[in-house]
Amino acid sequence: MSENAERKAAKVVESVAETVKTSVTLTRDLWQQIKIEAIKRGLTFAQVVEAALHKWLELEEEKKKT
Repeated sequence: MSENAERKAAKVVESVAETVKTSVTLTRDLWQQIKIEAIKRGLTFAQVVEAALHKWLELEEEKKKT
């Protein structure tokens, strides 16, 4: 995860106003990779997933502009 994504994940944690609990189905390999990387960086699984989804939304917005 990039430093920018890590900062965003940290901001999300600091400014949690309202959260929604949800479930997703992932392959075991993907889940394991995310979990390991989150632990290495001192983040939760949810923080990594949320940062990744924010990044995806940013990329989609950029695509719309071009």
